[in-house]
Amino acid sequence: MTELTQMSLAEAAGAVKARDVTAVELLDACLARIEQTEPAVSAFASIQVEAARTTAEQLDRGEIRGPLYGVPIALKDLFFTDGVPTEANCKALRGFVPDHDATVVGRLRDAGAVIVGKTNTHELAFGVSCPASHNPWDTQRSTGGSSGGNAASLAARQVFGTLGTDTGGSVRIPSNCCGTTGLKTTRAAVPRDGVHLISWTYDTVGPMARTAEDCRILLEVIAGHSPADPFTSRTLLRDAREPGELTLGVPSDSFFNGFDTDPNVRAVMDEAIEVLRSLVARVQSAHVPNNAEHAEAGIAIVFAESAALLTSVRTEHNDLIGEEVRGILDAGTAIEGTAVASALAHRVAFERAYLDVFDDQGVDLIVAPVNPNQVLEHGAVELNGVPLIPATTQFTFPVNGAALPAIALPGGFAPDGMPIGFQLVGRPFTERTLCTVGEAFQRVTDHHSRAPEL
Repeated sequence: MTELTQMSLAEAAGAVKARDVTAVELLDACLARIEQTEPAVSAFASIQVEAARTTAEQLDRGEIRGPLYGVPIALKDLFFTDGVPTEANCKALRGFVPDHDATVVGRLRDAGAVIVGKTNTHELAFGVSCPASHNPWDTQRSTGGSSGGNAASLAARQVFGTLGTDTGGSVRIPSNCCGTTGLKTTRAAVPRDGVHLISWTYDTVGPMARTAEDCRILLEVIAGHSPADPFTSRTLLRDAREPGELTLGVPSDSFFNGFDTDPNVRAVMDEAIEVLRSLVARVQSAHVPNNAEHAEAGIAIVFAESAALLTSVRTEHNDLIGEEVRGILDAGTAIEGTAVASALAHRVAFERAYLDVFDDQGVDLIVAPVNPNQVLEHGAVELNGVPLIPATTQFTFPVNGAALPAIALPGGFAPDGMPIGFQLVGRPFTERTLCTVGEAFQRVTDHHSRAPEL
């Protein structure tokens, strides 16, 4: 592994700014690392070598400006990129080439980023695995999904940052499985125009990187209202609060009712709580809504909205959609309008119940596992006889239902050497505070800095 690719995004950007390294040198280091590791991890759906090199050469001739100047970045293959196929790992979208960039991609370019390529995803981002990619810590294990290619590329030190999407855990679950950091943003905080979506209500765009500091840098570039996306909010991200001002809520036992949580996952969370206890003002128990209060309504909304969003794809190429996803879309089509209306009302009530944890119990942050399970074998389709989506999202999907931000952080390792993380959930638009706490945690731990041997 070259010394350059071991740097964090913040360090890489600082090195370019100080003229210790050029954009071309950074890109060449990343491309060499991709060539070395890609046969094992298969993180990328496509790599735009010549376009990236042209961009890097142009940046090296220009005046250094922008927080991502010269830094190689990858995009989940859902983000529209002008003139580049954006196929979402779906045969029905083969040959789809956008004629414009997504707003967030344009913002990355304006900040000086070098777009290296498009990373693999579960088909149409509709799953918690990423069959095309392999976990750099053990290539026989899952990356998690659906943004699995993103996390694999980060863990393998192929690029410095990526953009993913999260409908029910798709930023946080791969981060958890691959030992990287991922930020699920508040609904409407980041524009989603020019992104293949499966849910108006649940989909969010968020940064994935190796550190909380890197996620914060990416967040500042992509967040904010866009007239191209009527769903984006004009509410600004809240200013960061220092960890020493905050109260951390630890969910009571009822939060864990449902699928059994692996003892090693609980142990890592408990260890993280002890570290956080030294950073925050107070740690207290909190009654947090259980996923059972949300799951049925959330599934109805996502299934019905995905069927609506993908109507034209299904009309033209239904036979090219994979069996698993086609079954979900068929189920969404069959849901009656009255059932969807009821589910939407239930979701609002669930969101209010989550907000009451902050407003009525005096909590600023909630700590929770990401997955109840350790990293699964590559190709697994169920856990203890239960399909993966319901079996592995009981701690992530409710956060989307409540429209809240959350950051997934590496918290330790299982006895077999695989990463285990945890998440911190905050009030709406408190992403800066989540990143600040994550940075504080990562200053006193080294889980995020450990790299797999490839």
